[in-house]
Amino acid sequence: MVTLDRQTFLDLRNVLRATTKDCLRETFGVSETTWTKLRDGRPVKQITLDRLLARYRAIMDADEVVRRVRAA
Repeated sequence: MVTLDRQTFLDLRNVLRATTKDCLRETFGVSETTWTKLRDGRPVKQITLDRLLARYRAIMDADEVVRRVRAA
């Protein structure tokens, strides 16, 4: 079980369109319960956090590609 630091949680929250169960599932592949645990600084399973962070990195990488294409 692992916890998430506050700044990383805020970074994750900033890419969400909404904190609904559908948006959480589509964006990060987590439930509202898991999101609440992360928000409150409570531990979650390592594999769950790994999946969420992988999806976050993919979103950030995709955003970088879009910025590069628009700049060209």
